Amino acid sequence: MVNAYVLICCDLVSAEKVVEDLKKVEGVQEASPVSGVYDIVAKISGSTEEELKAIYMDIRKMKKVLTTITLIVSKTLQE
Repeated sequence: MVNAYVLICCDLVSAEKVVEDLKKVEGVQEASPVSGVYDIVAKISGSTEEELKAIYMDIRKMKKVLTTITLIVSKTLQE
């Protein structure tokens, strides 16, 4: 399983709508509005890097999404 976090900037006051739309995208595990430079943080998962790329490209194409930064997880530390 390949995981990533997507930092999303969207149109002014559109974060709640974009979060609702993200819930419909297969592979989106979590999506939360946040304060700061970015408007939303989403956790996505795919079985391969190609599948992961398809998921974040779907996010980038969404209406109201202006910019994204994708952070692919290289290793998860367990306690």
